[in-house]
Amino acid sequence: MEKLDLRSRYGAWGIVLGASEGLGKGMAMRIAEYGMNVVLVGHHYDDLCAVEKEIKEKYNRETKVIVSDFSQDDASEGIFSEISGLDIGFMSYIACLHKFGKVQDTPWEDHKRMLNVNINTFLSCFYYFLGVFAKQDRGLIINISSLTAITSSPYNGQYGAGKAYIKKMTEAAACEMRKTGVDVMCATLGSTRTPSFLANIPGGPNGERAIRNAMSIEDTLDDIFSNIGKVRSLVVGDEARRAAKRWETERTYDQASEEMGAYYEN
Repeated sequence: MEKLDLRSRYGAWGIVLGASEGLGKGMAMRIAEYGMNVVLVGHHYDDLCAVEKEIKEKYNRETKVIVSDFSQDDASEGIFSEISGLDIGFMSYIACLHKFGKVQDTPWEDHKRMLNVNINTFLSCFYYFLGVFAKQDRGLIINISSLTAITSSPYNGQYGAGKAYIKKMTEAAACEMRKTGVDVMCATLGSTRTPSFLANIPGGPNGERAIRNAMSIEDTLDDIFSNIGKVRSLVVGDEARRAAKRWETERTYDQASEEMGAYYEN
């Protein structure tokens, strides 16, 4: 696909929140390829440094590593203080946290940690960068949701609920910003071959089918970046688009959640 000049269009720096591996690493590499310096934010210092090294070697961009635990109440404040003075023109919130089990069997402390990662820290960062970008009238935000935002996610309930929150908040803000120089997109993903996905797929036919249908990180990013400025809410990939249409038009809400629940039960 044609390379975008993100730097001249949006600003010198981009920040990826959840950049240690998988899609977050891919996103960081992609915006570096397209001209931006990169702020890498995540929980694991060594993994972030490995991504930083790869960016410098491949694209010779400036980088900044910020170690942050998104599950903490004040996580975002430390991030904002670290980037003071940088010309930030891109943000992507990819971080997520989930824990398998029935809602009532999951320890309350784990629920609170997931709420922080999936909702509170997300909203704090989204709110902050929307304000920055609106003031400068330029910027790009890509937030990552999941098809579980449509189906819910039995036995992994906080994940689906958090992704639904991200999806609807991003779609609303994207509409509000549509007549400005700020592009906002929610990218809703189906199965994607990330380390987290591969570590958590079930065994048996369901897992085998999920691996077959899963998109690569590169193809996922190609679909996202080819739609910047064209689509505010994107279901990524043909297979995910077919699944979303099926769940939204051919299933009741109960049937959709049961279908997803059966994925983990088998």
